This record gives sequence, C-alpha cells and structure tokens, in this order.
Amino acid sequence: MGYPVREYVKNFWYHICTRGQRGEPLFFSFTDRIKYLSLLDAELSRRGGNIGSFCLMTTHLHLLLRMAAVPLGEILQVAHSQYGKFFNARHGTEGHVLQKPPKVKIVLSDAYLWGLVGYLHRNPLEAGMVNQVTDYRWSSWYWFEGQECDWITLKSWLYPPGFEGPAGRQRFREAVDRGDHYWPDGRSYIGTEAQWDQLTKRRQPGREAQAYKERRGLQELKDIAGSMVVGTGYTIEQIQGPSRNKKICFIRHKIMAEMYTEGHKQADIARFFNRTPRAVRKAIKKFSGL
Repeated sequence: MGYPVREYVKNFWYHICTRGQRGEPLFFSFTDRIKYLSLLDAELSRRGGNIGSFCLMTTHLHLLLRMAAVPLGEILQVAHSQYGKFFNARHGTEGHVLQKPPKVKIVLSDAYLWGLVGYLHRNPLEAGMVNQVTDYRWSSWYWFEGQECDWITLKSWLYPPGFEGPAGRQRFREAVDRGDHYWPDGRSYIGTEAQWDQLTKRRQPGREAQAYKERRGLQELKDIAGSMVVGTGYTIEQIQGPSRNKKICFIRHKIMAEMYTEGHKQADIARFFNRTPRAVRKAIKKFSGL
C-alpha cells in the first residue's frame, strides 16, 4: 500500500515529526545536530519556506515550518537524504537514517499554533531530560526569549504569528508554563496515522532520558580532558593552568574544541579552564572545523 497523498498549502504552517529508523538515535553529537539543521535551513532558504520552531531530541525531532511555493515534502526529502548520507559516512552505518515518511499536521488555528509552540519546547522537559526548557540546548527557545543562539544562525527563521517582540516573548513563556495543549481533530491531520497517540500523551522519564543522561555522563568535561592529555606528558591541572607554553596552549585549545563539538556550552568550557568565552571561541574556530 502506498503512502497517502499529502496536501501542502502555500503560506500555511506545518508541524513535522520524524524519528530515527527502528527507533534508533538521529543524533550522537553537537556536530550531527548542527549539520541536520544547517542542511534543512539551506534548502528552505534556497527553495522557499521558513523554520518557526524546532526541537532536536535524541531519537526524533519536531519542526514547525512554513511552506512557500515549493512543497515542504520536496524540501524535506532533499535535506533528509543529505543528512542520511552525512550520518552514515560519519558513523560508519548504512541504510535509512530517518523513518519514512515524516508525520505532518497542518496548523489551522491560533489555538493549535500557540499550544504547539509550547508543546514542542516542553518535549525535553516532559521527557525528564532537563529541569527547565532553557536548559535544553537543541531547541529554538533562544529566538523566543530574545537571546542569541550560540551554535547556529538560521537564514530561514521566521517567528510564528503572535510570537514576535516583547509580547511574543510573554506569550511563549505562558505557552511553555501552561503545559496544556490544544490538539486539533482528524481534519487537521495529513500523514499516515489518524491520531498522534505518542504526541498527545505526557512524556514520562524513560529510556530516552536515561540514554541522554548516560551519554552526557560519558562526555563530562573532566573526562574529555583526561582522555586527551594521555600520552602528552602533561596533567589536566597543567592544561588548566596559566601556562603560555606553546605545546600546552595547543593541547588546551584542541580540548576546548572537542568539548564544544561534544555539546558543551562555551561558558562551561571557559569556567573549566578559567578562561574567557572569547578564548574558547578562538579555539573552536581553529580546531573544530565548524
């Protein structure tokens, strides 16, 4: 049986959800996440359309996209194919990375839009991965809170209606704090299932949250530094110290870049080394290749 025909309507907003094939992770590192979003942003910028919200979880992702002249299905197909090739090459895997096809809902009311923006950003919180929405680095809360995102710039970004400016920031906070979400009836659904049961249920701390915490535990700053100083003849304390020795500086900057690539914030890295965020940014630019 073929997939149902999708209706993509110009200038309408759509909620997109897609998962990793067989429930496997879509992202293992910072580099994976920035690559996915960069590919999607580039394709939307090139062919038309906008990103209005996103949340990149571990085994799945949520997007709020506005369609222009080119159907979103075509844009997603290209971006997802490109990401699949990147992911397989980087991690030595084969086959489909993203589950096909993505689930799609058209946004037909303000109530759905506002509830959706709140729900999308609460995903990590309700999954037990963080204590508050702004603790989760891989979603679009930066834009809604009026802050500069420290890991990506989106050319195709467009605020959803009603979320611009100071009033929009207040509406965003209310939508996130409220925690209740309006879900449209089946007439708003365009996809492969009549209901999104897994999206209408409250997420409970479970396998994904535990996997996230375990992965973060393996990437503690001290563990990254410890593994990278092995064989250099230096200790972590020497690398953290004030020395301007060229070899020590080289190792220090390389470790900074690796910490950032693994997903740590620049401010946390700066504190670990007792350096300024500017020093961390210079190291990232030199070694990360991003």
